[in-house]
Order: sequence, then C-alpha cells, then structure tokens
Amino acid sequence: MDTEERETMKIYIDESGSINNHMPNNKYFVIALIKVNNKDSLKRAYKRFVSSNFEELQELDKGKVHPETGEVIKEGGRMFHNGKFMELKGTQFDKTMKQKFVDFFSRKQTFEVFYIKIANEKLTDQFCQNKARVFNYTLRIAIEFFIHKGYWSDAVYSLQLDERNEKTEAKYFLENYLNTELSMNRTTEGRFEVSYFDSSDNKLIQIADVFANLFYSQLQTGSYDDEFKKLKEAGIIKYIFDFPI
Repeated sequence: MDTEERETMKIYIDESGSINNHMPNNKYFVIALIKVNNKDSLKRAYKRFVSSNFEELQELDKGKVHPETGEVIKEGGRMFHNGKFMELKGTQFDKTMKQKFVDFFSRKQTFEVFYIKIANEKLTDQFCQNKARVFNYTLRIAIEFFIHKGYWSDAVYSLQLDERNEKTEAKYFLENYLNTELSMNRTTEGRFEVSYFDSSDNKLIQIADVFANLFYSQLQTGSYDDEFKKLKEAGIIKYIFDFPI
C-alpha cells in the first residue's frame, strides 16, 4: 500500500514526572499516548467537560501559600489567565476533579490510552545524562512493541507533542529517528510525522497531560485504583509498557 493511501493515526503525547535516577520520591517518569479514534467527538467532549466544571476548575487553579512560612505550596494561574480559560493541567486537579475527568471521558470509547512507565531507579547514570535520549529511545521501543503486538496497524503515524517539554534541537531529531529505526528493522511500512504545539493550542495534548498526571498520581499514592479499573473495563487503557523491560 502506498503511503498516500494509508490512514493517518493521530497520537497525542504528554508526560508527567522527571527523568532523574537520583532525585528522592521520584521513582517513575510517565508518558501518556492518546490514540484518537474520533477526533471531533473527543474535542466536543473536551468542551463539555470544561464548561460543566468551569467554576471548579477556576477554584482549583488558585495558588496556595503556606500560612506560616509563606512557601508556595501550589503555583496558580496554570489553567486560567486573567479569568480566561487557557488549558487543562492535570497538576492543578484535586482527587475529586480527576475522578470527574475519568467518569466523564470513560463514557465513550473515542480514544485509547497507552502508557510508558519508566522506573528511574533502574536507569544508569550514563543513560540519564541525556534526557531527550531517554525519552526518544523509550518512545521508539514502546511504539515498536505496540505495532508488533497489533495494537497499532500500519499507518501514517501523526505524533503531536507539547513543545514546552522539548529542547529545540531535540524537536527535529525524533521524526527522523523513528522513521529510520522502525523502517530499517521492518517494524512498519508506514511513516512517522512529528509535530510540536503549545499545549494551550492543542486540546487533545491537554487530555494526554491529564492522563499522564493521573497515572503518575496513581504510582505515587495508589489512590486511583477504582479509576484505573473503570478505564480498563471501558477498553480505554490498552497497555502499560514498562521500561527497563
């Protein structure tokens, strides 16, 4: 099949945590990949979620300062600017809002979630020296796995990522890297197109952001067993890829 005839598979990607094998309380780094089956339906759902929770989201976006020390506990103004809604940010959600998010988005199977879970403590110092290398390599072997196992069919894979997570020089490397590695080893006859966006301009990257934060929170606290059970039963969470294997 010619590349021009292949379907385009849209994948929206964001992350939570940091790649660092020496930071305390930093066991995992999470990458969420949202494979969208019905883009228009998911965008409509996004708008309904924001409008139906608008005031609560505003309240959650307020900064918090320790009353005695004056230390900033939570940075405000990440979802709203001068009262205007800008974007969803999972870090601003409390448990109740995360539960609402899961309840709302598990109603229709307009998308699938694939996770990459990186165990920081198992990474070598040398490997961790280059954060972009860790990200690109784990993304590549996870995608290779998803294709080999039949989760992803041959396609034009359109990967869309938050530009604020990437250094400029890394932006142009990932597309060539994936195309070279995964075509040379005959994983796929499709091709990869990588685009970067300011997440405030891309609603579906924002959904990836919340799902990444949700899994990171689950790994840190174990407080979201019911939510993950619901997402798995709804056929939304398809696979959690562990690295190192």
